[in-house]
Amino acid sequence: MKKSIFIAISIFTLMGLVLFSGCSKNYLDLPVEGVVPSTYQKTVTADQAFQYVSACYAGFRKYGVSVFAYIGMFEIASDDADKGSTESDNPAMAELDKFTCQPNNEHISSFWNDHYTVISNCNYAINVLQKMNFADTTARNQLIAETKFIRAFLYLQLNLAYGGVPLTDTTKSADEFSKIPRSTAQQVYQFIEKDLNYAIKYLPETYSYEQTGRATVGAAEALLARTCMYEEKWDQVKALTDKIIASDVYSLYPDFYRMFRVEGENCSESIFELQLTSMDQGKYRCEYGFDQGPRNNFAKLQGWGFCTPSTKLINFFENRNDLVRKAATILYRGSRTKEGDSIDAKCPNPAYNYKVYEQLKYNTVDYALDHNIRFIRYAEVLLMNAEAKLHVGGDAATPLNEVRARAKLDPIGSPTLQDVWDERRAEFALEEFRFFDLVRTKQAVKELGALGFKSGKNEVFPIPQTQIDLSNGVLIQNPGY
Repeated sequence: MKKSIFIAISIFTLMGLVLFSGCSKNYLDLPVEGVVPSTYQKTVTADQAFQYVSACYAGFRKYGVSVFAYIGMFEIASDDADKGSTESDNPAMAELDKFTCQPNNEHISSFWNDHYTVISNCNYAINVLQKMNFADTTARNQLIAETKFIRAFLYLQLNLAYGGVPLTDTTKSADEFSKIPRSTAQQVYQFIEKDLNYAIKYLPETYSYEQTGRATVGAAEALLARTCMYEEKWDQVKALTDKIIASDVYSLYPDFYRMFRVEGENCSESIFELQLTSMDQGKYRCEYGFDQGPRNNFAKLQGWGFCTPSTKLINFFENRNDLVRKAATILYRGSRTKEGDSIDAKCPNPAYNYKVYEQLKYNTVDYALDHNIRFIRYAEVLLMNAEAKLHVGGDAATPLNEVRARAKLDPIGSPTLQDVWDERRAEFALEEFRFFDLVRTKQAVKELGALGFKSGKNEVFPIPQTQIDLSNGVLIQNPGY
C-alpha cells in the first residue's frame, strides 16, 4: 500500500496512547489536576514527553470532533450540502439540515462533549509538561506549543458553534467544570489568540518526514489568521497571511483532483492535516470519509451516504463554468471514477462527496479510512489574504487569481468581496467552511432563509440541555432555543 510506511511511522508517533508503552490506563481517564505521580518528575526525553501530546492529537479522531457532528453542524447545515443517506436515517441530522434542532439534539451534545474531553487532555498534558524535568529543556516549550495549538483549534470550533463557551485551562472534575459560566465569544477569541501567539513563538517551521502531521508555526499562523478573520481583524489577517506567503514553505498543489487522493496527502499545500489510517481500527478508526461514502454501493466502496452535494451547489459550479472543481467535488451515482471504480446507479442519492473518495484498492477495511482530513490548506491562506486586502488595501487580485488559475478560470482584474466569497465557496465546497462563511459574511438569511434559517437564532447552535441541567442554571441558553 502506497502510504503504509508513512502510516506506520506517523500514526504511532502522532496518535499513540497517552501513557508509556505497556500501560493499560486509558488516555481519557484523566486524574484531577495536582495529583501528579512522582514518576512524572523524572528526567525525560522529548520523545517520551510527546506521548502526552499525542493523546491530544488522537482526540481529533473523536466522532464529535471530526466526524458526524462536525460534518452536520459545519456543512450539512449549509446550502451546499443535504443530509443525504435515506430520508428516515438519523432524524437528529435532519434537524441540523432543516434548522429544527433543539438543545436535546444528540449531535449538538456530541460536539460539545468530545471537544471538551480533548481540551481536558490538552490541559492535563500542559500541566504535566510544565512539571517534568527535561533533558533538553528547549523541547518543553515546543511540546506545550503543540498542545496549545490543538486547544486553540478546539476552542475556535466551539466558539463558532455556540457563540461563547466556558473557558478552562486546567483539568477539572465534572462537578468543577459544571460551575464555570460561559465566557463571551470575544473572551474566547482572546484566549485562542493567546494560545496561538505562544504556539507561533515556539513551533518549528517544518518537521522531518517521520513526524509529518505535527503542528508547525505556519499552522499556528494560519489558524490565528482564521480566528482574526472571524473577528474581522483584517490588519492582523493581512499581516499573518503575508508572512506565510513570504515564507515560501507552501504552494498550491497543481492538480486539484489529485490533492484529495492518497498521493496528495501532506503535499505542498498541506498546512495542517489529520493523519488517518485503516490500521488497528480498535484504536485508530475515524469515519470522516466513511460516513460520506456512496451508500449501498459495492463492498468496500461504500459508506453511510451523508453530506451529499446539493443541487444548488452543482448549479453554482455550472453557472460559473467551474468545471475543474466541480469534477473533483461531485461524485455522481452511475459514474466511474478516474481510477476505474464504479458507483452503482441504484445508490439512493444522486451524488456524493468526491473529495473523500478513496480508491478501492486502498479500502482494505472500510471506505476512506485512510483519507486524511485537510484542516488547513494554503489556498485558504491566499483567499484570506485577498479578502483582508479588500478591507485594508493591497493587491487582492494576485492571491485570488493564483487560486483561480489552478481551477483553469480566467483572472479577475478588480475583485470584489463577493468574488472572494464565491471563490471560497468553490474551493472549499464540502470541506466544512460554507455554513460559518455565510454567517460571518451576513449572507445566511439570504442563502439559508428558505431552508429554515432564522436571524438572531440560527447563527449558533443550542447549548446542550444536559449541560445546562448539570450546571444548575449556570449556563445560559442561546436565544430562540
